[in-house]
Amino acid sequence: MMVIKVLIGLIFVFALIILAFAYLSESENADYLIVLGCKLDNDRPVQALIDRIDKSVSYLMKNPGCKVIVSGGITQGNTVSEAQIMHDLLVNRGIETERIIMEQEAKDTYENFYYAKKLLDKDKRICFCSSDYHILRSRLMALKNGLNVSSICSRTSLKEKLIHLPLEEYFIISNLIKR
Repeated sequence: MMVIKVLIGLIFVFALIILAFAYLSESENADYLIVLGCKLDNDRPVQALIDRIDKSVSYLMKNPGCKVIVSGGITQGNTVSEAQIMHDLLVNRGIETERIIMEQEAKDTYENFYYAKKLLDKDKRICFCSSDYHILRSRLMALKNGLNVSSICSRTSLKEKLIHLPLEEYFIISNLIKR
């Protein structure tokens, strides 16, 4: 029984660290904003992706010189790329098409940064947007790709946090550290 209480306590602390990191690292005035893709549901965006787009629109409105890279390919069960869905959402929310760069090959977070890096001008300030529970992992992936980035995060529902925090993030982050 004591072991279970300790394990639950450690999981809780890990979740708090992940969320604190997300909200302590917000940035302004980037030259590029990379919006990380998120699974689609039969070619439709899930709420987490809509939240990322809404946060990105707010950022882009405050930073009119910032270009945005929407990153995400076609995933299993879909016929359209995550990048295309994000592009359309951004345009529908008033972001000019000329500011949007589509990266449609990435299948995971590591690849989001790998392929986006090829689209970036050198020596520019880079920020990315993802869900709050996903920021720490994403920063580690960016570093693995040689990118020095800042971040902004969209808030997620308690249900999303319970699904992704802390077990999914714990296992992914611990595997990253081991490599």
